[in-house]
Amino acid sequence: MYTTMAAAPSLGHGTLLGSITLSGLAACALLLLILGVRGSDTIKINTKQKVTLWSLLTGSLMEAAGGNWNDVITGIGSIPESINAESGFGDWGAAGKAIFLTLAAWGPKWKRMIWPMLFGLAASVYWIKAGGIGAVLLNAARTTLGNLGSM
Repeated sequence: MYTTMAAAPSLGHGTLLGSITLSGLAACALLLLILGVRGSDTIKINTKQKVTLWSLLTGSLMEAAGGNWNDVITGIGSIPESINAESGFGDWGAAGKAIFLTLAAWGPKWKRMIWPMLFGLAASVYWIKAGGIGAVLLNAARTTLGNLGSM
């Protein structure tokens, strides 16, 4: 008689990342973004282009996660909304705000990367609201990351 000690064929219920939800992905993405912006010896999110792209993706994940994550990202997105409403220049539309905020994050020479991070997070709200190609790209990236937990 032989006794075999082997692991079950389905470790971790067969998922790539184990049990992770959009809330978990949003938390991890936000932590990576903050660590990268503040300066880390291992996480290199140190250019305005990287910060903007990470912020757009993180904001999209936060919005999709719902609950308090959605409240936080909606609150960040409401700041440019209130500034625009009080400016007297009329409503720019969701796409106009998304483009403006993305250009504000990407365009100027920033000494501190917190500004492109905040502009990028706010822009993510408006890219989703605007629909079109920006929403398609963010939704595709968010769906791909969300599916990692169910593979």
